[in-house]
Amino acid sequence: MTSAKWTRLAAACVGLAGLMVLTGAMPALGANFDGSKPLICAITTVMECDAGQCDRYAPEGTPAGAPRFIKVDVASKEVTAGAGRKSTLASIAHVDGRLILHGGENGRGWSATIDEDTGEMSAAVVDKDHTFSLFGACTTP
Repeated sequence: MTSAKWTRLAAACVGLAGLMVLTGAMPALGANFDGSKPLICAITTVMECDAGQCDRYAPEGTPAGAPRFIKVDVASKEVTAGAGRKSTLASIAHVDGRLILHGGENGRGWSATIDEDTGEMSAAVVDKDHTFSLFGACTTP
């Protein structure tokens, strides 16, 4: 993946910021991931696709600048990924035991789904010519 694509992914993940803890971390047992408390999430897998192919990356293979951890604060409608990277949650919903989040910035749209019982997370960032699918797990700090 080119440095420019990683930079775009990092910027797009700001919109997701708030969904991940340590690489491969398991959700906290007995925790509730409905957004009533801030969440920290770790990205465990990234899939980048364009019209011709998809490439899979593990967090340890991501270059500097691509966030591994994201914080979601539903109460303040804010998502952060590191110092100075923030985005506003445009839409928040609870559907069939899942916390559904949406937003957009810099010409990209994003959506994330967090299982309210387990903290498992899936997210997508859509740009004009490619997409990123992100998978991980969340916990409460």
